[in-house]
Amino acid sequence: MAFTDPIKRMGEAFADIAMEYVPDPYVLVILLTLIGAVSALLVGTSPTGVMDAWFGGVWTLLVFMAQFSLTLMIGDAIAKSPAVSRFLRRIADLPNSQFTAVALTSFVAMVAGLISWAIGLIVGAVIARQVAYRGKQKGLKLHYPLLIAAGYTALMIWHSGITTSSGLIMADPSAIPSTFPDYAQEGIPLGQTVGSTVNIVTVALLLCIIPSVMGSLHPDKLENITELPDNVYNEIETRLQTTKDGSVDTKVTTDGGIAQSTMADRFNHSRLLGLIIAIFPAYYFLSDVVQSGLGAINLNTINAFFIFCAIVLWVTPKAIVDQMNSSVENVAGILFQFPFYAGIAGLLTGTALAATIAGFFADIATPLTWPVLGLISAGIINVFVPSGGGQWVAQGPILLETTRELGMPLYTAVVIEMMGDQLTNMIQPFWAVPALALAQLRARDILGYTTVAMVAGFIVMAITMTLFLGI
Repeated sequence: MAFTDPIKRMGEAFADIAMEYVPDPYVLVILLTLIGAVSALLVGTSPTGVMDAWFGGVWTLLVFMAQFSLTLMIGDAIAKSPAVSRFLRRIADLPNSQFTAVALTSFVAMVAGLISWAIGLIVGAVIARQVAYRGKQKGLKLHYPLLIAAGYTALMIWHSGITTSSGLIMADPSAIPSTFPDYAQEGIPLGQTVGSTVNIVTVALLLCIIPSVMGSLHPDKLENITELPDNVYNEIETRLQTTKDGSVDTKVTTDGGIAQSTMADRFNHSRLLGLIIAIFPAYYFLSDVVQSGLGAINLNTINAFFIFCAIVLWVTPKAIVDQMNSSVENVAGILFQFPFYAGIAGLLTGTALAATIAGFFADIATPLTWPVLGLISAGIINVFVPSGGGQWVAQGPILLETTRELGMPLYTAVVIEMMGDQLTNMIQPFWAVPALALAQLRARDILGYTTVAMVAGFIVMAITMTLFLGI
């Protein structure tokens, strides 16, 4: 009781603030653009310089946008595949208390986030819905917005996992931007970033602490509990009743087989055709890894592997295309907002704004304090540029230079950006757009709870980064 009461009170306070002041994600990007523009003016940029800097950045992240959108679509397809859906439903049936329901949702989402930010994001939303659904069937009163918030904690650990943006960029010398200093052009192996002791220990602690913190936030009073809405419950119920495995519906004959009245139908439902194409992305992935080792893994390699997984999980061409038609809906909000965040990145890098923010922390940093001060600066930048890769392109040179001047290993800069980027995702709802759409909630419904997760995560990261990097 002594442990959970302060956490619960903090969650209630942050939830009240979020409900009052947090706008929808698109409104937030407008506000952040205005704040960035005014801040650029304050550091000496002319009005035309501000507009030029915004326009100079607005299309610079098109490659990242395409890669991340594909990752999100594939991740959604994998998370909703028949085999994964069955697995998640079995897990959702395990909790028998409010605490375990929320804690398990957070843990499953975070583990999935280490595999892929996109898979973690969708798995988090799917498992949260399934846990809420099973809880309602059992008569277990579960706070639905908190479950969705617990699912979103996948985004607080993802950068420490396989799809780490800054880590993958630095692991591939050909992907390192020319704007980066010469001494960093040879790259930094993943073993020094994702495989570092500080990252492994931080991940282990987050997996232990964050689910417990989220579980402790569950309201006690019935009047404070918002259960799974009836329309969402009925949607899940209908989906489970119409398809035995929860997958996309297919046209079936009276004897239960796939309708194949024409040659085109046979092609569309051909398992052979569906699986044989998987050879190509599998070869791309394996050839890179076999020839160059794990250091060759980059965003394209990861996407090739996930394409292979999605093809194998959905089997037939029609099944995977039907699912992709559904999955693309999750990308719409992000696609529209991405250029605006790229414009904000332009405001940071095309003016003195980013250098001013990073320079403020760098000027007062010592080798002991730099990891935490860098963590804070990276967290601030992430609010304005919530793309891990985009943020590294914008802030990486400054972090690298400061790290080098302090005589610290270069991988320190990458770890700082990894941690700072994922930390403030908990108050930046950009990546929550697909999960919120799936959950039929708004950003303000979950950000109060995820803010508590951010506070707990900051304490963990500050301690581990000071111990393993500063000292």
